[in-house]
Amino acid sequence: MSDTLSPSTSPTLDLQEEVERLRLLHSISLEFSASLDFDQLLPRVFQRVLSVLGAEGGSLWIAEGDLLHCRLAEGGAGHKLVGAKVPVGTGFVGDVAQRPRTTIVTRALEDPRYEPRVDSGEVLELTVMATAMVAGGVTVGAIQVSNKLTGDGVFNQNDRELLEGLAVSAATALRNAQLHTLESRARDLALLLEISREITATLDLDRVLRSVVNLASRALTFDRGAVGLYQKGECEIRAVAGQEKVDPKDPGLKDLIGRAAWAAGHGEPLYLRDRSDPSSDAERMFVTIFGTDLETDSVQSGLYLPLQDEEGVLGVLVFESATPAFATETQLELASILANQTAVALRNAQLYHQVPMVDALGLLAAKRRAFLALPRRKLQVYAAIGVILVAALALIRWPFRVSGTDAVFRPLALTPVRALVPGIVERVLVREGAAVQRGTLLSTLRSTELMADRAALAASASAAVRSANLAASRGDASDERLHLIREEALRQELALLDQQIARTVIRAPVAGTVLTPHLDEQLGASLEEGDLLLTLGRTDSLELEFGVDQRDISRIREGQEAHLRVDAVPQRTFVGRVTSIGQFPRDSGSTVHYAVRATIGNTAGLLRPQMAAYVRVLTEPVSAASRLLRGPARWARLFWWKLRP
Repeated sequence: MSDTLSPSTSPTLDLQEEVERLRLLHSISLEFSASLDFDQLLPRVFQRVLSVLGAEGGSLWIAEGDLLHCRLAEGGAGHKLVGAKVPVGTGFVGDVAQRPRTTIVTRALEDPRYEPRVDSGEVLELTVMATAMVAGGVTVGAIQVSNKLTGDGVFNQNDRELLEGLAVSAATALRNAQLHTLESRARDLALLLEISREITATLDLDRVLRSVVNLASRALTFDRGAVGLYQKGECEIRAVAGQEKVDPKDPGLKDLIGRAAWAAGHGEPLYLRDRSDPSSDAERMFVTIFGTDLETDSVQSGLYLPLQDEEGVLGVLVFESATPAFATETQLELASILANQTAVALRNAQLYHQVPMVDALGLLAAKRRAFLALPRRKLQVYAAIGVILVAALALIRWPFRVSGTDAVFRPLALTPVRALVPGIVERVLVREGAAVQRGTLLSTLRSTELMADRAALAASASAAVRSANLAASRGDASDERLHLIREEALRQELALLDQQIARTVIRAPVAGTVLTPHLDEQLGASLEEGDLLLTLGRTDSLELEFGVDQRDISRIREGQEAHLRVDAVPQRTFVGRVTSIGQFPRDSGSTVHYAVRATIGNTAGLLRPQMAAYVRVLTEPVSAASRLLRGPARWARLFWWKLRP
């Protein structure tokens, strides 16, 4: 094979073409530099070089020590080159990589690595151009293009200079990506070392599990992570990322437990890249079984790693995401290493917990020996401190606070204001929340029937007076007396009717606050005698009703102080007095509570009816020892009573 340069179509480049070439190289350099992911950058560089040069195919080689490794190839039988390795300094590509220069050759395709193009039975010649990719004196690799598709099908001097410029940009970008990959790899290894130290620093099984699933978020980007233990064919989720404790009754864990149990039973790592496009038999089986659950939980991709050693499966590590292919190849490798470390830590923790009494007794013995080794003087000081603490616990007393539940404020006194006569509401002179005094005008009613009856009675009384006057003028004393008696009876009926009419003006029977809302909606409403118009209540003092557990109700007495706070004014403590204790329990489920009521002053108006409160009642003083031993003593007494025959 002889190296020959194809003649350039022009001895010198036109200035405009040179400017365009530099602009193109600058834009492509920016495009290459936009990514530091080596695996993503390789195909981008290769395809860009082929498209810019108009080449039918080619190959991209990356230096690995003294060898060039073909990472990408295209055109003809170029795919057969992928994975091939060529020593630097041997062969066409190796020579180019050793001596950084661009070589253009035109040759018949006798090299078995290439597939010749055949036209009418003739083997056509193929133009091949290759150059090394060098950055900072380091050979990154080499790039080769073949068979120009434009013009006369032969690479020229312009193409050579363009390929050299592209090789410089590609070498710089690929070198930066390699260095970034090495740096990221170092960070990943440091992270794995830190996680390993964390999970092996304790033999507490639950702490190991929480550490694994939470620290994994620093190596992987997932939406939901969990770790479960696999025992006797069943999987139990013991830790979930971001949660301090796991509720086994959580319905959201049921589907996750099923997937984790399947993965643990499968015994092989499973990476579901995309739920909608499974690529392996295991993925297709997994999607067939759990596809509906995955869709319900918005899981698009997932990584399921069994935690196992030579003795069997210990558990499973689960990471799920709402996006496809959430983990890169590097992250998958880190997750696999993390799973192996976790399996070792779990096995150590399980072995430790199989003999807990041995360690506990050893610890107690060590503490006893250390205590007896203390100087006598120090032992005496410790004894004196112990006596003082016991005396303080037994002798110092302060009020025992009993907490209330479901505390709600109510008005101290509720007074309904009702219509005393039938009528239609004509005016309402107050609104909800208004403070009124006794006798304040609240509303007026219009009673057409009463007014008509009064007019008729007044007319009848006037007629009786006229009749009495006529009888007197005739000298008929008996007839006059009868008319006067009738007039007096009508006047009495008229007075009674006037009293009823006066009741159409409704006034406040007591001082208080209007509690009924939307009173203006009563206008025009027809009320019968006894119908409720509004309700007045006292809010300067409120009644607080709350529940007290049956175990503490015997400590509550009338007159004891009740301290409370509300969400509206959390910085202030309100004080009241217990006024009554309910004799029947409230409907409060399995735990029996009794209603306790207390009166709370509200002169500032900060408290309102139906507000929820947090209340404690200060009962009789007890010592700290009584507080600590109260629960165990109650349990022991009941337990002993149940055991007695």
